[in-house]
Amino acid sequence: MRFLAFKRRTILTTSALFCVGFAFAQQGEITISKDPKIDKLLTYQKEINQETDNDNRLKVQIFSGNLKNADKIKRNFEAKNNDVPVNMKFETPNYKVWVGNFRTRLEAERYLAEVKETYPNAFVFTPLKKKKKK
Repeated sequence: MRFLAFKRRTILTTSALFCVGFAFAQQGEITISKDPKIDKLLTYQKEINQETDNDNRLKVQIFSGNLKNADKIKRNFEAKNNDVPVNMKFETPNYKVWVGNFRTRLEAERYLAEVKETYPNAFVFTPLKKKKKK
């Protein structure tokens, strides 16, 4: 009985290997054609992104206080997180340290969760737009 099971397994294995030997992927060429308007749209989008004022995006404020402490916190943050933009702004009477440049609230909230461990008073906000004088 065991001999028949062994013989059956051997035949199945041999036939499977034989079939696999003849299986191969299809050979051919892929041609991708795109509308020339796509390039114009990409160029237009790049121009818009360059013109966008980055001060109007969401930011995380990690500190508000005197100049000495604000500068110290800014340097410490830059040393640990060199890939995140850091700004120090003066709004009477305090200096504020703002980090990040987030497009969506979700991105900002995720980053806030990371920053809250080190800076418990941090929060997300959108800076007010500056009014242009005529």
